[in-house]
Amino acid sequence: MKNKIAILLIIILASILRLYALDKFPAGLNADEAAIGYNAYSLLETGKDEHSASWPLVFRSFDDYKPPLYFYLVLPFVKTLGLNVWSVRLPSAILGVASVYLIYLLTNQLFKKKGVGLLTALLLTISPWHLHFSRGGWEANSATFFLLLGVWAFIKALKESKYFFLSSTSLVASLYAYHSMRLVAPLVVLSLLYIYRSKIKIDKHMVISAILGIVLFLPVGKQMFGSEGTSRFSGVSVFSDEGPLWEALERRRQSPNPNSISTRLIHNKYLTYSRRFLSNYLSHYSPRFLLVTGDEIARSKVPGMGQSYLFLAPFYVLGIFNLLKMNTKGKKVVLFWFLIAPLAAALTFQSPHALRAQNMVIPLTVLSAIGIYEFFNFLKKNKVVSTISGLLFIALLTYSSTRYLHQYYTHYPQELPFAWQYGFDQVADYIKKNGDKYDSIIISNRYDQPYIIMAFFLQYPPDKFQQEIKLEPRDNFGFSTVNAFGKLKFKAIDWGEDSKAKNTLIITTEEGVDEKEKTIYEVLFPNKEPAFKFYETSRI
Repeated sequence: MKNKIAILLIIILASILRLYALDKFPAGLNADEAAIGYNAYSLLETGKDEHSASWPLVFRSFDDYKPPLYFYLVLPFVKTLGLNVWSVRLPSAILGVASVYLIYLLTNQLFKKKGVGLLTALLLTISPWHLHFSRGGWEANSATFFLLLGVWAFIKALKESKYFFLSSTSLVASLYAYHSMRLVAPLVVLSLLYIYRSKIKIDKHMVISAILGIVLFLPVGKQMFGSEGTSRFSGVSVFSDEGPLWEALERRRQSPNPNSISTRLIHNKYLTYSRRFLSNYLSHYSPRFLLVTGDEIARSKVPGMGQSYLFLAPFYVLGIFNLLKMNTKGKKVVLFWFLIAPLAAALTFQSPHALRAQNMVIPLTVLSAIGIYEFFNFLKKNKVVSTISGLLFIALLTYSSTRYLHQYYTHYPQELPFAWQYGFDQVADYIKKNGDKYDSIIISNRYDQPYIIMAFFLQYPPDKFQQEIKLEPRDNFGFSTVNAFGKLKFKAIDWGEDSKAKNTLIITTEEGVDEKEKTIYEVLFPNKEPAFKFYETSRI
């Protein structure tokens, strides 16, 4: 009974932390979230996405071919709540809360240690890594949930084979949720099959589940090896960066015998790219990344914090040490997952990458919980030391989580408002009220993909949008954009040229506008710095 009350309280806390002011924090709406929401809206209104594809299994957003699952998860929320920030973020928040309960169930399955499940659930509840990605419309967070659900159901199915249905569908669902899962999930499945090979009993439930899983996998499998999958990988792959290749050629040139076999064996692109991959992989276990600075991408973490709490460092070490001592299959599940989690992220040129490796938070949280449990289990013989240590631990946990929340709600919007493309909702409000006065509206494209954010906040009619937009050629990273729809144009502001246009509203950031020019309206960042400035040209 005590455990039920405790897990209920933890779930309530997880819900509060993930739902409070969800539409206000993060401050703004990024282009990926806007694309998900607007495409869901477009499907509801027309049965087609922004590019006129009927109920697609891959979304050509910015020519960044996105898996479909989160788009369809958002759809009923847009239907009931309307097209707004809540409807885009709420599914991720709900799945984040559900993950807290699932990790409790999974840990109890893996380890027969009283209290470890509760401790793991509490740590995931306040985890900066998990909390951050639960509060945005992140596809990766939904993928982590389905992978976690699939692993739990698989282990449950070893005793009740009917759960193989849930396991197979959940694991395949993770492949439809996020790109990195297309490497991680199959490897996790292979690990489970290896670890539990002696306990697996082939019966009708397992056979039907396997067939169902294969059938469900076929469409996404086609995508993975088709143009959509290869296009996405080529845009972000570590192999798309020619730096290692040139490095190998330069070192070969500097050698006394550049064309010798030994030189070619030492300095070649295969070894150079392998070193780059290994460096990327190990960077995800770096104390700096995990505990101090976190991801370099501003959108993926709060300033001044790592992906986890610094005070947990010794408990991670203790957790690994104690897991290695255990003679259980549960330990293998955690360790295998821990080693597999960053593999997909390591294959990309940006590493470490908190988003692509987000599933790593699950085994990492279990490791810390095991370390904490074994630490206090060791101290329990001395009540005084145990009590003092417990109070100190609670104090550090409270301080660290409070500091994180303070950074998130206070300093994050002030220091990095541009990371979430703050202010476009206010731009849209102004255009709704005043747009009819102008023949054209020019908006700075300084921030990524402004077209889709404006379509989102304007709730621009999808049928018109589909007819009016045209994707521009891809850039060096494989992304494309739309430069105009309706009377809106998106471009780098050239004041000398743009100011000559008649009866035009120009909305810009700080680009090249003379301070003497009259500003008719401003949108301010939370730190009161200008986000957008509005100018109008002559009507004559």
